[in-house]
Amino acid sequence: MKNTFKSIATSVGMAATLLGCNGDGTLLDLYPMDPIVNPETRTLIRENRIVHAQLGSRNRISGITEGGGFSTADKFRSFQFEPYAFPVGQGAMGFGNGLIVHAIPDGSSFVLRYSEDNGKTWDTYGQSILDDENTMQGTVNVLKLLVVPDGSVWLLCQHHIGTARKVLLYKVDLGAEKSSLLAMEDNATALDIGVADQQRAWLLCSMQHGTADNVHLLKTANGGSAWSTVCVLEDTHDPRLEIVDVGTLLIHNQSGQVLHSADGGSSFAPVSIPGGGIAACEAVSLDVVYALLINGKLGKSSDGGKTWSALGTNTHGIDISGTTLHFYSEQQGIVYGDDRMFLTEDGGHSWDVLVYPYPYMFD
Repeated sequence: MKNTFKSIATSVGMAATLLGCNGDGTLLDLYPMDPIVNPETRTLIRENRIVHAQLGSRNRISGITEGGGFSTADKFRSFQFEPYAFPVGQGAMGFGNGLIVHAIPDGSSFVLRYSEDNGKTWDTYGQSILDDENTMQGTVNVLKLLVVPDGSVWLLCQHHIGTARKVLLYKVDLGAEKSSLLAMEDNATALDIGVADQQRAWLLCSMQHGTADNVHLLKTANGGSAWSTVCVLEDTHDPRLEIVDVGTLLIHNQSGQVLHSADGGSSFAPVSIPGGGIAACEAVSLDVVYALLINGKLGKSSDGGKTWSALGTNTHGIDISGTTLHFYSEQQGIVYGDDRMFLTEDGGHSWDVLVYPYPYMFD
């Protein structure tokens, strides 16, 4: 079917309305005029939400909402929107290399679907992923999906049989329709996984025979064929992992704990971040790491995560906020949430408001 795109431009009428406001201050005094998403169409905000977005070259932003896909090359002064229903719901989802992969719970197992056209159409992976020998009984849940550099998909799974737990890690080649079991840990709870390249990856899990906060970090240097425990972290609850490079790792949790490793995970040192711990972060280069902090602020590291500084988090009287960040370079990046998006072009020193639920847009 021929794709139909809806091209949308910023409303001149809205600008006239704002300029005509009476009183000591107009809405233009309170909110930035340029740029905002067209308040007449409200396509990306009202009764919709942003699911995923990414920044490309020349500040081109593309992404997906619950109601369809969008792209803009001029900070939403105009944008293209293609309406379609995006299947947001239960299950884990992963993005990368032009792929969207979605693992949907299905009874005691799951169904793996993928899209190569930004979510407009979907194919179902038709081969069995789970091996009967290890998963004949119990329930298997996919906790995290990663699209790795070679184009394959890694699925971090938790297997439950009564009170017993097992960590399973599968690799799926969608094109060849092949899958393999990369790792299995008995009596363990899966926490997180990070991949540096086609050969090196790290797996976080807690072991049932120890305390709940006794976290093991496993590493592979041969694409998952063999794994070894490189570090045991005590008193670390529900950690998350960020790979800066093959030798530099960050581990953080919602309690505010941040740990830094400069030797590939063999040892870690505590890190102090002004304003609190990390809620989400992204390594842009070997040196530069950006983070959304637990207290709602933004942080930046210029030495691979060892030291941090706070970034300005207010523009035009609006707090820079969101749940996800994506950086194209050390200088250019976006922070976004369900109904908002902000852009920096100078490493976080200043921000443009691209999408925001201004009160006047919903009056």
